[in-house]
Amino acid sequence: MSSTTEQNTDNVSDLKAVSELPNARAFEDRMAEWIRMSGSSVLFVLTLGILMITVFARRPLWPTDLWDHVNYGNWMISHGSIPHTEPLLPLTEGVPMVTSAWLAQLGLSAMFSSHGFAGLQFVYGLLVVLPLGIVAWGGLRRSGSVVFGFLALFACMALNWQQFLIIRPQLLGVLFYSALVTWLLTARRWHGVGWVLIPSMFGIWVNSHGSFAIGLTTIALAGLGHAITIGVRAKSIRAGITNQRFVRLLLMTQLCTAAALVNPNGMAAFAEVLRVGRHPNVDSMFEWNPLTLRMYQGQMAAVLGLLLIAVLRWSPRRLRLDEAILLVFAAGMTLWSSRMINWLAPLMGLALAGHGAAAWRKFRGTVRSPVFAQRTGRWTLVNIGLCCLFFALTTLGVQVVYGRSVSIDRAVSSQTPVSVARFLNSQDFLAEGLAFCPAEWTGFLQRFGPVSFRPMVNLHVHVIPEEIWNHYLRLTAGSEDWCRLSEIYGLNLAVTDKSRHGRLIEKLRKSEYWVAVFEDAQTVIFKRQRSMFQNPGDSDSS
Repeated sequence: MSSTTEQNTDNVSDLKAVSELPNARAFEDRMAEWIRMSGSSVLFVLTLGILMITVFARRPLWPTDLWDHVNYGNWMISHGSIPHTEPLLPLTEGVPMVTSAWLAQLGLSAMFSSHGFAGLQFVYGLLVVLPLGIVAWGGLRRSGSVVFGFLALFACMALNWQQFLIIRPQLLGVLFYSALVTWLLTARRWHGVGWVLIPSMFGIWVNSHGSFAIGLTTIALAGLGHAITIGVRAKSIRAGITNQRFVRLLLMTQLCTAAALVNPNGMAAFAEVLRVGRHPNVDSMFEWNPLTLRMYQGQMAAVLGLLLIAVLRWSPRRLRLDEAILLVFAAGMTLWSSRMINWLAPLMGLALAGHGAAAWRKFRGTVRSPVFAQRTGRWTLVNIGLCCLFFALTTLGVQVVYGRSVSIDRAVSSQTPVSVARFLNSQDFLAEGLAFCPAEWTGFLQRFGPVSFRPMVNLHVHVIPEEIWNHYLRLTAGSEDWCRLSEIYGLNLAVTDKSRHGRLIEKLRKSEYWVAVFEDAQTVIFKRQRSMFQNPGDSDSS
């Protein structure tokens, strides 16, 4: 009996010890509620990560005017100030300039200085997948469906595909705008932290890209739409303008406007947005042209627009007036200028997700059920692990982990004049005076070419005097007065692109004043032998 009693006592002790072990769920339960994630979030992280490492973060850097922004950032770092006149072009010396993207330019310059081409590729990929992730999350919130969350993601990416291929400060604007409209259309409660986060975002936005003005307009239009909705329902203007949400959005618009004034240019940053859009030089930029069905963007906008109309026809979900106003506003701007499709794409994705899910449930005869599985810290850790894995697979991750940097030939697009920069650097003596070269190539050649390279123009066309830009366009087209213009501007070097300057190249080849000094499949470089006002004997004697 005694031995049995002792054995039972031991078993009780063992069970007690086991019961006192820490609960395996204790760690995830202690994780902050706001950072916990659901299992469905892993699907989105996987999708965005695959897009990051296979499409965007390994994509050759394009367009070449990216280097204009890097050069402005370099100038600011070396001078310790923000320029108020154009600092890089001899012909625009002293011309006033509002540097609305100075913070983004500093960031690009600092990233390239510290991590090279891989750093720029990583930043580019991140600035594409982050807004896509935000729109996907918003689509999930609006639809209550993982499938329609993915619909929001892919609709936004398809509509804005061509703009996503461009690495410019505008990608920061797309990121902030996607966050803003997702908040406006999906927020079910008004959190106090929004009074800090949204104005703070505008404080960064105004110093990164001029699209902050679109963001301010969006908040104001959302508030107006809500006021009209309440006013019509109550048949009272007073009810509309005293509604709590309208008042909050009105105050938010004022706060964000005040935050946007915190910039080195003050009120000039607001005026610059309007000035750039109306500048006559912008008319020659094809990306500012109206949207047409001949463009891929126009075709995709037509397809998704018709799909949205069909979805709205069958959806039992009412189209909110603020949502309708924002869609019409963004669509109207896109028809005016195809570049404005940046602001239509997130709205289209969110609208298709919310109303598409409602139409599908009506067709299936089902009611909406919550898809948000229990959020736990375990899924948060899984997502963090996936992010670390995807980072290691990017070119920047390979460079950091293994020390293998990306060569210039692999890092930039095939349209980048790498061979031109190498040839110019190999020359002991570069022709004095200004050089004619494509405005798109100027930034790259200034960054990687010889210090003495002095281009005529770059792609900051809104800073270049209209007469100079028109003369540049005439030279590009090989007009009849090209020789006279080259003399007026003292052009002694001409870097030409075979795909765009065929007529000019033909005239330069026939000219007795110019000689080709370099040629490859992409480029012909000409150097002036003598002036048209100089006798051949004078050139020989000199």
